[in-house]
Amino acid sequence: RPHCPGSAVWAAAQRAMEAEPADGQAPGSKGGEALVSFFTKLPAKYQVQEESVVVPANLARYGLSEIINRLLSLDKPVPFDFLVDGEFLRTDLFGYLEARKLSSEKVLRLEYVLALSEPEEDQVDEVPDWISSIVALGPLPSRWFAVSSFDGSLRVYEDGAPRLTSRLADVSITALHALPAGGVADDSLVAAAGKDGGARAIRIRQGASPAVGPVSTVRSSEHFQGLQTVALDEKADLVAGAGWDQDILVWNAGPSLFGAVDGDADGASKRKAAGGGAESEEPKIVLKGHSQVVTSLMFGTSSRFPFTLISGSWDCGVRVWDTAAASCVCNWPVARAVTSFSMSHHNAQLATSHEDGHVSLWDIRAPPHPSVQGALCLDSSAGLPLNSAQSPHRRLASQVQWSPLDANRLASCGHDGCLCVLDVRSPKMPLQRMRLGKPGPVPTKQLCLAWLGSEEIAVGGSDGKVLRVRLGTSKMPQE
Repeated sequence: RPHCPGSAVWAAAQRAMEAEPADGQAPGSKGGEALVSFFTKLPAKYQVQEESVVVPANLARYGLSEIINRLLSLDKPVPFDFLVDGEFLRTDLFGYLEARKLSSEKVLRLEYVLALSEPEEDQVDEVPDWISSIVALGPLPSRWFAVSSFDGSLRVYEDGAPRLTSRLADVSITALHALPAGGVADDSLVAAAGKDGGARAIRIRQGASPAVGPVSTVRSSEHFQGLQTVALDEKADLVAGAGWDQDILVWNAGPSLFGAVDGDADGASKRKAAGGGAESEEPKIVLKGHSQVVTSLMFGTSSRFPFTLISGSWDCGVRVWDTAAASCVCNWPVARAVTSFSMSHHNAQLATSHEDGHVSLWDIRAPPHPSVQGALCLDSSAGLPLNSAQSPHRRLASQVQWSPLDANRLASCGHDGCLCVLDVRSPKMPLQRMRLGKPGPVPTKQLCLAWLGSEEIAVGGSDGKVLRVRLGTSKMPQE
């Protein structure tokens, strides 16, 4: 039998209801009662007995968290969050039942998890121009990351401290992509997109004496407008760039494009693009189809989406290209101009950010690949149905990126000055939104981000500041 008024759980719920924000309504003014049960995947000592209890229906996550704290007899309150059927509860219980046309007699099984704690923000550096791109160096969690800016420089950081600055070009660098160098533990291969239409390639050595190799440049003699995005395939055999010319250019890369590091950190940091490396041949492939600037590129991995290149554009489309046949095999309309996209590392899902502040999550529906076990075949039969969409930003959303270490978590940044932590289980609002940069009515545009670990993000903006944000979760009391 469920607990009735007069029980210890009901008493805890009543006290929680009195403390629960109720949007100006008096406690108990709506909703009556709801039938719930609590469970968790936390250690056994933080579990409560899973049984049906009656609680006031106008309780939301704050009041429910108070109930769990009282049932666990915690001296120091710990904030909890709650999931119902795999989705975070973002209304009161009454609102949840009403929205889904459920009877108040239905038992809602509420899973409680530790809530995100207040994020910690540290300034890593301030450079003289806008930050255009940030990439982690090496596998996550990573102590190293690289930052490009519109002054044409590449800067490398370790544990939040500047370690190296290299001038890549006399023009703005707009985007970076990095891969670990195979066979060399402390080396990374980095591609950079330039405003002059050229793609740069460079090898970075991390470690006690950071250094960079010579800068190689590839460009097309028929495309002169700036690149906005760049991508390397998983073996760094191909490099792709695209931007304001609307065409996607694909060049051969390989070891010859990423010159060896000579170990002279001082000389490498001063080496200019014009004097340090080679300038390569015309692109191997030119892919035509987009009608607006191309803002994002990504090669599919051989284990998931073999022989594919994915692109997003301001023409409100995401396209999939067969790199072997040099043809477009999918053209998915997404209704809004795409400023960036990110693929989930765990599921067949795609996230897109848009000029109106929206972030959309899409499910990739495709048949199995005929020759690669476990992979999907992105062909004309593949679809991209919308999973969810929300508007975490009040202005243009600059970038969205899926966490490589968490199947549920994403981050986005935008021209409203905010960094947002998103979760697929919270489809209508972000888990956290934090304003970065200067206060006031005119926000600092946050332009790019990169995950450095499961709870750490590097962010860069129009103020030239490189920030490191630590998320963290609430901690249980130590015994």
